[in-house]
Amino acid sequence: MASVGRILKWLELPDSQQGNRWTNEDLEPVPPEKQTWGVFQYVELWFLVNMNISSYQTGSSLLAVGMTWWQAVIVILVGDFFASCFAVLNSISGATSHLGYPIVSRSVWGMWGAYFPILNRILLSVVWYGVQAVIGGKMIYICLRSIWIDLDDRIPNTLPEKTGITTAQFMGYVLFNLLCGGLIWFKPQQLRPYFHVGSVLVLVTMLSLLGWACATSKGYGSVLHAPATISGSKLAWAMCSGIMSVIGSIAAGILNQNDYTRFAKRKSQVTWSQGIGFNVSSAIIHIVGVLVTAATQEQYGKGEPLWDPSALFKSMQDQGGSRARAATFFLATVFIISQLSINVPGNVLAGGLDVASILPKYINLRRGAYVLAILSVAPNPWQQLASGSTFLSVLSAYAVFLGPFIGLLCIHFYIIQDRQFHVADLYTGNKSSLYWYHYGINWRTAVAWLCAVIPSLPGFLNSVNPSIKVSIHAQHLSNLSFIVGFFLACFNAYVLHWIFPYNYDKEIFGEDIAGTSEVGVYQEDVMPKAVAYRDV
Repeated sequence: MASVGRILKWLELPDSQQGNRWTNEDLEPVPPEKQTWGVFQYVELWFLVNMNISSYQTGSSLLAVGMTWWQAVIVILVGDFFASCFAVLNSISGATSHLGYPIVSRSVWGMWGAYFPILNRILLSVVWYGVQAVIGGKMIYICLRSIWIDLDDRIPNTLPEKTGITTAQFMGYVLFNLLCGGLIWFKPQQLRPYFHVGSVLVLVTMLSLLGWACATSKGYGSVLHAPATISGSKLAWAMCSGIMSVIGSIAAGILNQNDYTRFAKRKSQVTWSQGIGFNVSSAIIHIVGVLVTAATQEQYGKGEPLWDPSALFKSMQDQGGSRARAATFFLATVFIISQLSINVPGNVLAGGLDVASILPKYINLRRGAYVLAILSVAPNPWQQLASGSTFLSVLSAYAVFLGPFIGLLCIHFYIIQDRQFHVADLYTGNKSSLYWYHYGINWRTAVAWLCAVIPSLPGFLNSVNPSIKVSIHAQHLSNLSFIVGFFLACFNAYVLHWIFPYNYDKEIFGEDIAGTSEVGVYQEDVMPKAVAYRDV
């Protein structure tokens, strides 16, 4: 036992607050000197987050259900618009309070209750990180293959076919994780130079790829010419399902957007900048994916659409000479940058903060990010991707649970709590805390979330296991799962707090400056009370 105690003492963070298990430096409100993110940082952030291979391939799933390419583009644009609205709506509390998602969740769920949404977000980060790492690893494989075209002969495959990845591609996966490990060392505010360079490089490359593909096209094949195979109500519900899939694919990022808006200089800088950055970047990558796939279908796919860029680049290497190999090396390198952008800021750094909130005395953002990256190996992401689009559609369907989570954050901040936070109480784990509620849990929030999830649950189970038969009405409700869950959670929470009111107007609100200094939060002479405690 003595040795265990010594190990725990060695693991203890030097900046941990003695006697307070609820905080460390990374979990406290961002101090004024670190509030440095402006308009361009949020535009660049969304360009990097949205312009990834998963977004590039979105059109394939929509065309697979029988839509034409232009119907798929409409679905994507509408889905992006709604997703950007939810992202901005859930961002204001972070820009106002400079608090991250795990801490804001305490005000909604209670000090202990917040562990439930936080653990859900950690689970998603683990799974999504692994998936994106496998995809990024394939781009490293393409880079290596452009140098050694016989790479697969140099590194013979020893893995079963059902694994969904070759030994050479697995080596790319390992190398991609090493690159991620290097970026994880930096905190979000230190990645601004990366955002500057990466966002411009990715944008220019995507437009160049589109121009090249269209200029050298030898026919657009079925991607642009195939007629719709569904119409009427079936088409309408398929489009609704597609819109929910688009929102669901980025819902995990929307949920914890506070982790980035907490660095904002001003609240106004996270609204229109994110709206424009989100919609423009997402529209570009989705349209580029559809048009490039169409333009290369006949020449490189032999009539089959190559939605996976790694398959396209491999075909280009096989059919072209040294110039084609050089081009694919550069293109794959840019896709690696885009995958690092979705994986490091979007998954492990945000998820790392969630892990840190579980054990603040021993884990900070950096340690949490490394823990999450290591755990991502457990679900065997290369095996999951071998099952194709089914696995990704299940992840998107997880929006059944995320929509209510986001709705509860929004209704609490804007209406129930009247845009107020008593900062000291968010770091106090006993009955004296305003956010202790009942044994550390806000039962109203738990009931509101559960009642918002239940209506869409049968459709979610059907998406996970198609052998589970559900009614057509349950399927239709599932096609609207995110929006239905969001508004049901808002309504349920409002009604429950109206029937069973809770007093958030604590008498010491905005006055207990001494209480905040105990957890290293703002001093009165550093930040005015009105800004530190209330959005006025």
